[in-house]
Amino acid sequence: MKDNSLEKILAWMNVIRVKFFAAGIPPVILGFSVAYYVEGLLSPDLFLLTLFGIVTAMIGSYTFNEYFDFKSGVDLVVKDEHVTPFNSGSRVLPSGLLNPEKVFDAGLFASLVTVAIGLYLTWLRGPLVLVLTILGMIAALGYTAPPFAFAYRGIGEAMIGLSYGPFITLGSFLVQTGRLDTVALLASLVPGFLITAVIWINEFPDYEADKTVGKRNMIVRLGKKKAVLVYPWFFILAYATVIAGVVLRMFPLYTLFSLVTLPIAIQATRNAVKNIDNPRGLVPSMKNTILVFVLTTFLLSLGFIVARWI
Repeated sequence: MKDNSLEKILAWMNVIRVKFFAAGIPPVILGFSVAYYVEGLLSPDLFLLTLFGIVTAMIGSYTFNEYFDFKSGVDLVVKDEHVTPFNSGSRVLPSGLLNPEKVFDAGLFASLVTVAIGLYLTWLRGPLVLVLTILGMIAALGYTAPPFAFAYRGIGEAMIGLSYGPFITLGSFLVQTGRLDTVALLASLVPGFLITAVIWINEFPDYEADKTVGKRNMIVRLGKKKAVLVYPWFFILAYATVIAGVVLRMFPLYTLFSLVTLPIAIQATRNAVKNIDNPRGLVPSMKNTILVFVLTTFLLSLGFIVARWI
């Protein structure tokens, strides 16, 4: 019985993708860091509440994605040799460890909590918070869920980029300051481009399965050879945004520290070009892309904070 209970706990941790919570944390920190740089404001209470709201939003998004991908059949046609720790979902529902309807209910509950937090923050900071909350939830929850099913229509990558870039970063800044700002908007593009690179490279191993069930994401639409040429441009655009911010004197000079991740991005790109038809060979690129996203966003945040201190 104990072993069964532990197995259930691990299954739930996998289906809500605890290890991917790191995707939502860096842009929250970035939004508050820019707020601190621009106005010298930082409320720990609002930071923690915003962070909790983002975590519940991610749980809702991940569980709905698991449920609707399972229902579409894409999880059932992925070959074992194409499965890596970074693609094909958690594999929990195809294994039968959890009831799909309970997973759906968990996503619904998490989404309701997110809405409640969004309404409270709206009461504190105004209607713009509600607008960003709604846009973020449509983009995240509609990734695989009908009627939007963005991932099946070739715009899922853009929705992920908007969710983990502008929506979260601007939302965090807005909760702190009560307004929007061009510095925050420009800064939000950095995690936006980099998280798009993460989802982009993670879609390569699922190419055949996605194509089979009609999940026409951008990798399926472009084909792997063309798609791998697009991949490094997300890194280029992210770094160019930081440089542009400094040149335009919108970002402090210290934000250039975020460029130290460039060699990791180059390594990830070179490996991806060599292994586009080898899912297991793409794992280093997947790992490094996540590392670039997290580390670059953190270093960018640190640059804003250090500039305010000095």
